[in-house]
Amino acid sequence: MDDEDEPNPLSARSETAERSFHFPTNITMASNQPQASPQITFGPGGVVEQVTYADNPSAATFFQPDNASSNPGAIQSMAPPSFTPDVPMSSPMTNAIPIAATSSHIEGKVFSHVEKNEIPNPALSSTNDNNSSPANNNAIDNTVERIVNAVESREASARESSLANGTSPGGGRAFEEAALHGGPFTAMELSQLSMHCIASGSIASNNSSMKNRTTSSSLGDWASVDGDLLASLTPMLQSHVKSAVNVDLVGEGRRVISQCMEAQGDKNGRPVITIHQWMLQVAKYSGPNSAPLGSLGNDTKLEPGGGYHRLKVLLCGLEAANILLAIMASPGIDRRAVEDDTIEACVNLIKNHILKHILPALSNTGHLGFSAPAASSTTDEVSSPKAKRAKTASPNRNTIAKSLKAVYIPILSTVGTFGTIIERAEAFIIANEMDDRLLFTLSAAAMLSLTIAIEPSVRADVGSLASIVQVSAMDLITAMFGRYPRHRSIIIEDMFPLMLKLPTSKRSLRTYLVKKSSGMANNGVKKEHHPASAGSSGDHAYIQPICALTLLLIQSCVVMPFQSDEDVPEEGNADAGSEDEEDDDNEEEKLKSKANDTSGLDGCVGVCNQFTSQMVQRCSRKGEEGGASEFRPILANLIDDLLLVRYLIEFPAAEMLLLSLSHRLGSDLLRASSAAKSQVVEATYLATAMDAFGKITSAVAGTLQQNRENPFKLPDSMSPGLSPEPQEEVNRCFCGRGNLDTFMVDCDRCHSWFHGSCIGITKDTVPDSWFCDDCTLQTTILDQAKVFAGSIKEGKVLTRKDYNHVLRQFLLRYLSRTAQSSLSPQADRAREFLIATWVRDLTLEKSNAGESGTFDLRLVRSHAIAQWSPPAFQQSHRPASYLTDDGNQRIMLSLVASSELSVSFPRLLGVLLRLMADKIASLRKLSLKAFLTIVNVDPALMTQPSVRKEVSRCFHDEAISVREAAVSLVGDYVLQSPNLAAAFHAPLLERMVDKGISVRKRAVKIFRDILLSNPSYGGRAAAMHCMLQRADDRKEDDGVRDLVHETFHTLWFNGKAFEMGKSSLSLTAPLEDSNNPGKALNKAQLYCREAAKAMVEVVKVSGSSEFLTSLVKGLLFGFNEGDKDKKTAERKRRQEDSRNQCNSLVLALVELLLSFEETRAHKEEDGKELIALLSTLSVFSQSYPELLVPHIVTLVPYLKGDNGSKKYETAIVSTVSGIVSLSSSHFSNSELSRLTGGELPTDLVNIAYKFPPSAVSSAVEALSKLANHPGASAGSVCSVQEKKLFNLAVQFYSYLLKNKDKTNDFSKMKKSIRDNIRRALSALGSICRFYECHDGVDNHNLDPNGFTVMTDTKQLKFSGNVLSSACFALFKEYLEKEDEQTKCLALRAMNGVFISRPRVVLAAEQLGITTAVISETAPPSVQIESLRCWRDILLAEEKRIESGEAKEKMLHLKDITLSKRISGDQDGDACISGSVLTKHADRLYELTLSKDEKVRHMIIDLIGHLLRQGLINPMATVPYLLAVQGDVKSPATRSLALKLLINEGEKRPDMLRQRICAGLKQAFFFQKEVYPHDANGVPRVTALLSRNEGPNVVTDTIFDAVIKESAIRNKRAQRQGLLKGIISLFEKDPDSENTDADELPLLGFASEILAHLPYNSLNDPLFIVYHSSCITALDGQQVINDFARLLEGDLCDPNSEEDDIERASKKKGAFNPTEFGLESKSAEFGQLCVNACRVLPLLQLKNFLRKAYNLSEARMTEYVPSEKERIHEKGVSISNSIPAFSCNMDSIFDGKHAINWDIAANIYTTFRKYMRDSEVEDLHVDTEAKKSPKSKSGQKRKRGDSEEALDQASPKVSPD
Repeated sequence: MDDEDEPNPLSARSETAERSFHFPTNITMASNQPQASPQITFGPGGVVEQVTYADNPSAATFFQPDNASSNPGAIQSMAPPSFTPDVPMSSPMTNAIPIAATSSHIEGKVFSHVEKNEIPNPALSSTNDNNSSPANNNAIDNTVERIVNAVESREASARESSLANGTSPGGGRAFEEAALHGGPFTAMELSQLSMHCIASGSIASNNSSMKNRTTSSSLGDWASVDGDLLASLTPMLQSHVKSAVNVDLVGEGRRVISQCMEAQGDKNGRPVITIHQWMLQVAKYSGPNSAPLGSLGNDTKLEPGGGYHRLKVLLCGLEAANILLAIMASPGIDRRAVEDDTIEACVNLIKNHILKHILPALSNTGHLGFSAPAASSTTDEVSSPKAKRAKTASPNRNTIAKSLKAVYIPILSTVGTFGTIIERAEAFIIANEMDDRLLFTLSAAAMLSLTIAIEPSVRADVGSLASIVQVSAMDLITAMFGRYPRHRSIIIEDMFPLMLKLPTSKRSLRTYLVKKSSGMANNGVKKEHHPASAGSSGDHAYIQPICALTLLLIQSCVVMPFQSDEDVPEEGNADAGSEDEEDDDNEEEKLKSKANDTSGLDGCVGVCNQFTSQMVQRCSRKGEEGGASEFRPILANLIDDLLLVRYLIEFPAAEMLLLSLSHRLGSDLLRASSAAKSQVVEATYLATAMDAFGKITSAVAGTLQQNRENPFKLPDSMSPGLSPEPQEEVNRCFCGRGNLDTFMVDCDRCHSWFHGSCIGITKDTVPDSWFCDDCTLQTTILDQAKVFAGSIKEGKVLTRKDYNHVLRQFLLRYLSRTAQSSLSPQADRAREFLIATWVRDLTLEKSNAGESGTFDLRLVRSHAIAQWSPPAFQQSHRPASYLTDDGNQRIMLSLVASSELSVSFPRLLGVLLRLMADKIASLRKLSLKAFLTIVNVDPALMTQPSVRKEVSRCFHDEAISVREAAVSLVGDYVLQSPNLAAAFHAPLLERMVDKGISVRKRAVKIFRDILLSNPSYGGRAAAMHCMLQRADDRKEDDGVRDLVHETFHTLWFNGKAFEMGKSSLSLTAPLEDSNNPGKALNKAQLYCREAAKAMVEVVKVSGSSEFLTSLVKGLLFGFNEGDKDKKTAERKRRQEDSRNQCNSLVLALVELLLSFEETRAHKEEDGKELIALLSTLSVFSQSYPELLVPHIVTLVPYLKGDNGSKKYETAIVSTVSGIVSLSSSHFSNSELSRLTGGELPTDLVNIAYKFPPSAVSSAVEALSKLANHPGASAGSVCSVQEKKLFNLAVQFYSYLLKNKDKTNDFSKMKKSIRDNIRRALSALGSICRFYECHDGVDNHNLDPNGFTVMTDTKQLKFSGNVLSSACFALFKEYLEKEDEQTKCLALRAMNGVFISRPRVVLAAEQLGITTAVISETAPPSVQIESLRCWRDILLAEEKRIESGEAKEKMLHLKDITLSKRISGDQDGDACISGSVLTKHADRLYELTLSKDEKVRHMIIDLIGHLLRQGLINPMATVPYLLAVQGDVKSPATRSLALKLLINEGEKRPDMLRQRICAGLKQAFFFQKEVYPHDANGVPRVTALLSRNEGPNVVTDTIFDAVIKESAIRNKRAQRQGLLKGIISLFEKDPDSENTDADELPLLGFASEILAHLPYNSLNDPLFIVYHSSCITALDGQQVINDFARLLEGDLCDPNSEEDDIERASKKKGAFNPTEFGLESKSAEFGQLCVNACRVLPLLQLKNFLRKAYNLSEARMTEYVPSEKERIHEKGVSISNSIPAFSCNMDSIFDGKHAINWDIAANIYTTFRKYMRDSEVEDLHVDTEAKKSPKSKSGQKRKRGDSEEALDQASPKVSPD
């Protein structure tokens, strides 16, 4: 057979490889309504020749191809979509390929006994006679009669022989043979009957119509056989079937193996039979214990050869069942042959053979049914224990599994025959009505075949055999499903338990072979490999059999559409303007339902919806109920398979099922949203549903994108175009291969070349004319447009809908050929489903007249329905109008892109966008993750405004998980589209400081990936600056910090990355090296230059080099992580890389500086760029100063101060001076001499004269470092720089000396004098600080009175600290001036002396300077300056110790002891400053109450340094830090204090809990002292802060940030300890009977804090209510009793309702105490009111918390502090509708201690009311609890409450 004539693989199941069907040439289709429907006349070759309308015969349209006469092949190439199908192509696009087609070597041919050379002659198809020939009928009669007579003769002879011999009637030889075969027939006789079935079936199949091929394809003409003969034959065959039903080869073989293993361990010599002896035809014996015949008793099943005999019975039974089903399925058969017992026997055999043989053999599971036999009761009692163990031991299952392979192999040889039995059972079901019980038995058995878990160890082709069984079973189930609509629901329900029968590890096993299509790559579905088909072609994929079965069942329900759709309402008939949106939706649903009904798809839709409903219901059950957790992965696998086959022509129902699933899943997700309050959806199901919904939506997005990027190039006009004339002949083969040395074919229209193997043409089958797919499509569409467009003129624009009609015809033609070439019903069902779908879409298109195309829809509909009956089969070469596999796949992709599922994509996307804005955080997160999968498929979606708006909103979501998902989504999108990264740059930067660690980490990763892929990214400076901030934050997570460090190391300091070129930098335009003109920079230099630019940009954006310096130091020398970390080796490698790269970076920075100078325009703003460059260099001077030494000469000119930018000159000279200062210690003597011999010292001195104090300090420091350099002085000769420094000091000293006595208030002097004084004090202070006197060591007991002002400047000198001491005395005099500015300047200058000479601090302390500058009388500016000076002193000492200077100084001392040298790392001066500050700790705490905001901020900053250095007691400090949280007008101070509190909380977790009471009191007094009073003189004290959060006003407490940021919130014990500490303020003082009235405002302050603290669990408010109840129950009742005693009971009854005083207080006007005799008891009554005010805030607080958190009375009563937190009570939040808690305590007594009766009476009334309510609640709940002690919680109602009380029985908890 030639390649082009090779049969379709589906034909492997048929009994004949090909079929020919006769179909009339001329067909006229008329509808039920002639006036509306057209009549179509087909001409030769199936061409549409004429279209006539019955109501207008003159409107007939004739079609004749233009070039029919000139081109012989033109008629075929331009034929309309009604061509008669031809033979299959050489490579047909058959997607559902049974693996059996590859297994021709299987014993018992697969579904057929006809070889390829037995294909009938096509000439046989010319006859129309459906009856077999008389000769054939006579042959069947003769054979049956002969065989029946032979059986009867044998039985008669056997009976006569038995009577003659006197034996039993059943003991003859004939009966023995019958026992061996399981019935009266011999194997040869059964074979003869079977061959007659095949032979006659082959002839019948050639004469049958395609629609009835299943009935006739495998059945003989048994209807002509005499009825009496059949009545005699069928019982005989039935006996074989019944005998085979009782055969259990696997079970019996397992028993043989078990007994053999037991006998081998028996020393008594029991007979042994092996499994191989049992299966041999001729018994053989071996071994000492071999079993002779008859030695094993009467059980012949266990004799040698017994297995073979049992197999023979099984084979005969299967053959008999095959014959019986062929007989019973024959049309017109005598009904006596169709008996219920016979049918039941066949069904039972099919069931048992599947369960007992096929499943165990294919899955290798026969050994799993083994159970250890019980010990024999006849065992000898004196047997040894070892013998007993040997007898009772269970045989090894592995041994049994290996031995059973001897049984499996012959069982697997029956698969071919069994496949034929299933096929004939299918034919019988279609032709006959079958009992329901047998139907369900058969369907259950067939479904079990789908649970086969293939085990290749049994046999190499086990996968192919399993596929044979499964495909046959699926066809059988499909036939039952289509034949019996009443049983469809039951069959569908039976499928779901079947899904759970496979082991968990094999439930995703995919064994059903399908062909891949071009659209599969865009689905994102993981392709499974067949476990037993390692050599399968790469063109194939696998799906689960259950998925294939589901689709086949849906497709089997299609019926022929109605000829007319006039009953369907059209859109124009309804008044759309009067209908709302809901009515429109209902109308659309009705329209779709009507369209499904008229198109024949109603049953398919019903089955699809039922399956979807059943599957989703099982997945949505709660917990483990009903196997919900097991069905969810099954649903995921099902959707994966559906997405895999949605492009396959053979499974058009996949789109329908996916559409149904998407609608149901989307509906469930919307029901779970906050909009549907009454719906409750299981949480884990939501994740499954969202994942599935996202998969479907992403697959649809991929389809639309693929179709958008690769559209069909089809004609858009009906005007005929000329054939394209190519410029040159090219290879346009769709395989993508080049011009290989192989056979190729040229298109006769476009003259493009294609590989013959790709298009299915060989050298021997080249047609006369051949068109490629594109040309075929274009010409066919134009031709069909002329036919179906009717009388429309040429030039009419064709629409997408017009194209789809023609494309569907191509697919229909393909399926018709496939159905003809194979007897598998799958292709036929697929083509019928395609026609019905086409008709349905036509109906819907007609109803939407505004959206229809150019084609006449009635004509197209009639044409589609006319093809319901399959066309005739013709044997010819592939016509030009047929497409290749690739063309069919492209058509399928185009049609899928326009399907209802694809059209609904905006709706699917809208569901996700809606859920992304839902109130439930979990839904928002899941929807974002699902949307991420869609964007990964089609990133262009992110450009849609609605999508970007919703994603941007998610960036600010309150849930961390949602923000993280949004950042991940945008991150992936930005990486795929770097050019559009700017759109989300700002939002991503905001997320870098997000509260969620995971969000920050994800944002850092995104910017890291962006910068690594594109180092020149436009927003890199801001991104890097933000990343540096995160890395420098001490509170930052280590993972985030390490990620930032690794990013910058890779970007800037990884030499290998530079060498490898890990970036997108282009080398197309190389730059020249400025040091070597004409030489281009290499790649590493370019990378260094780009890194240097990035550093400069970061410094420029930051405005400071602090963060960059910290990073560089850490990368070079470590970040103090320690050596115990797992990443130590990696960090050391990183440090080594950084050090190696630093020199290149410095060189690059210098190059950038030189390039800048060459190109600068000397504008004012150029100074900003210059400062950034110099500041970046200063970073390396601080980290690696020796690298800057060679470049100092380049930087020195900037010290002249003429850099052309006055605005930035100070910063420029300060930066360069700092670089010189830091690098000076690494100067060599020659380098120092060269620099100081020039203008460097002079430039530094000039800076001191010209620039502000900041620049003066830097210049003096640089000059001092140069003067102190070891090579500066040679012997006793002073260096140039030292002389200049001394002269500078003398000159400024002289100026200060001259002006010190001129005035006591320099603010009244001239500005020039003030400026000079400021400059002189700054310069002298800097000289005293930075110049080191080598012989200037202070004594331990420094005399404070020894500092005097030297009036003779000639006596000044550096040595001996003479100049320093004189300056200190001079500074002291200026400190005593009256103006604040001079005091501050003097104090700052004096600070230089303190830093260089710590012992002078003691002298200043003795002189009272320290006390004076921080005293209450000192001006705030002086206090601020003094605190700043102390901070600088502490930092300088810390730096001196950490750098090793202190230790080095200690080692140089001559009188240092050995113990000090060993144990000390500092000198004795290091702790002086700290000890002095510790002495003034109380004053420092007092300064926290300063009314000056800057003073408070500065003192908190100083306290932070004292805490860090351990110089102050944290226990005493924490209350003051807590108090500053009430500094509501200074957010910076609050934030700084909060940072210190968090640090202390991390070091000492119990600190905050222990000091909360003291802190609360201090916060109260802080507000009372700091903030001004109101108009009445009352302090404005509040514990609450209000802020706007959208439309709501949120109330916080001043301690909210402390609770949220510290670890207290997540630790229950600490949380409760903190709350208990605050509540303890309300407890009664045991040392006093009464409460002090001055304490009441503090209690109100505390109650406000308790009411609004951020609680994250209901346990917290319940804890407060519990302890408040304890206090109010005791102390409150005591106050009530005291009132009763004071008022003598009659007036105030503790147990009464509202009394007279309460009623009087509610009346208008002033309260009159004389009515109740209270004037004489005013003091006592007032004190009791004060005592009541101690309890009243707790009563009000209980009531507030109950309403704010919806606490039921039962829940409050049952609460115990020791109980565990309940999961559903976590994540609480206060209701926004509840007003803020307020507890205003009005003063009862005035200033003269006179009582205010109105206030007192009001307090009395309020207190009594709250106490009564509290007692009623407690009493009511206790009573109810006693009635039902077993109930832990319930719904209780107060007396007089409404039904609304029941709604408060359970708390309403916010999800977040």
